Amino acid sequence: MIFKSSSESLVNRSKLECLLLTCVFLFFSTGLLFKGATNGFLFLMFIFSLPLMWQSDTQRWQWLLFTAISGVFWLVLLQLIFGMINSPKVLDAPLRFLLAACCLFALSKLSAARLVWACYGCIIGALGVMVWGYVSTHVSAYYWMDGSRAWNGFSNPIAFGCLSLLLGFISLILPIPIACARWKPIIFLLKVFAFVAAMVAAYYSASRAILLLVIPLLFLVILYFSQWRILSAGLSTILGIGLLTLLIMNTDNRVRNRIYEGERDIAVFAHDQNTSMGLRFEMWQVAVQIIADHPLSGVGRYGYQREVRRRIQLQQAPAVIADAWHPHNELLTLGVEMGMPGLLAALALYLVPACLFCSRLRREDPLVRFAATAGAMVVFGHLVVGLMDSYFWIVSQTAFYGVSVVVFAAIILSQENKTV
Repeated sequence: MIFKSSSESLVNRSKLECLLLTCVFLFFSTGLLFKGATNGFLFLMFIFSLPLMWQSDTQRWQWLLFTAISGVFWLVLLQLIFGMINSPKVLDAPLRFLLAACCLFALSKLSAARLVWACYGCIIGALGVMVWGYVSTHVSAYYWMDGSRAWNGFSNPIAFGCLSLLLGFISLILPIPIACARWKPIIFLLKVFAFVAAMVAAYYSASRAILLLVIPLLFLVILYFSQWRILSAGLSTILGIGLLTLLIMNTDNRVRNRIYEGERDIAVFAHDQNTSMGLRFEMWQVAVQIIADHPLSGVGRYGYQREVRRRIQLQQAPAVIADAWHPHNELLTLGVEMGMPGLLAALALYLVPACLFCSRLRREDPLVRFAATAGAMVVFGHLVVGLMDSYFWIVSQTAFYGVSVVVFAAIILSQENKTV
């Protein structure tokens, strides 16, 4: 009877692990392609994680990551409890951070090798965003505004372009399992094709942010393949960025046109602030003032627009930013909404995972090195593009960051625990 119960328990655990791995695979392969996919698979991951969360002792890194990733949720919850905000809907996006953080305790108990296999969903996702890039710029029913910039039907061109780029770079560095050695050339070509597809989607988005994003991603991927020859990787990155810049600036293309638009925005800023970059400069200045005036509590989740309009009436802010929902900077957004605690929570959201990933970038274990590099790409990628926009008020964007960090951290923790 005891043996039967033990056998049934093992079977149930195996089923749960398969379900979790399937959710991870489908999260990466469909998250940018279908509305609600990131949220749906995150909720399923959380449900399937529940029975596995408390089956063994947790590690220090698990609690550090849980605290860092879920910190924004707890701050918003406190604001709701103390009446700073009056709608539970403000918890929607931060809740994704909490759910993803909870999944870490279960995912880090799975096989690291099988988790890496689940990450192969990035290849399907990268191929899919290329299709979206073409469809959303050539089929009027799927246009974003005038159809000049690509998106996926439920986010925006900036997020679409940047996350597409991340999928492509992650696909490129996916390790090929030893069991598939005879298929290595085919898998390698598939990874390269996925990378190119993601680059095409990013180009279709015509987002200037991808030019900032490609610098750390290219540097990390060259480090990964060069076995950490820092000098050669740095020089290769400079050369690659230089060649890319020459290509962009000497041909007629969407990205070059967007760069020229940015240059014009800066040139006319002194007498016309109602431009893409001009509005950002004004929003950033006002955001810093709001944080200085409300350092402890901020103005509440989504309180930025209300505070800006109050300041416009008092002639303390320009009227051109009246309709902005956030300051278009991730750190400033959380600082405005939650004061210095929010700013610290935002920094922890980036820096704690960054410490885990960066400290393992040079490990000899190929699974750990892959997860560390992919995780660093996600963290630094979001940090860089977060300087120009805010993503963590959108539930799908929050889910993507939270789950990606947790999955790559789980690979590292699982593999290290196995070798102890």
